[in-house]
Amino acid sequence: MKHHQSPYVNKRKKCIEFHIKNSCANRISLAGDFNNWAHDQLTLRPTKNGFWSIEIPMLPRGKYHYKFFIDERMWAEDIENQFREPDGVTGWNSVLEL
Repeated sequence: MKHHQSPYVNKRKKCIEFHIKNSCANRISLAGDFNNWAHDQLTLRPTKNGFWSIEIPMLPRGKYHYKFFIDERMWAEDIENQFREPDGVTGWNSVLEL
């Protein structure tokens, strides 16, 4: 997978690509309001140089909040995405608007 800024809306392939750099993680998943924040459904795969990635099918137009869930214990925003909003607790949700 070519490295683009995360998230990358690939209109040609009709998918959305997410990635995160974390060379210490054993498991990373993607969760958001597009999958009811289920942190065990969308598992990223390790690629190279500490990057993890996933492609999901294109979502309908709208505004979506999401985070990465690392090693079954820590939530992390997508630091490559400049769009974020408070998560209502103590952190931030990344925002994807289509």
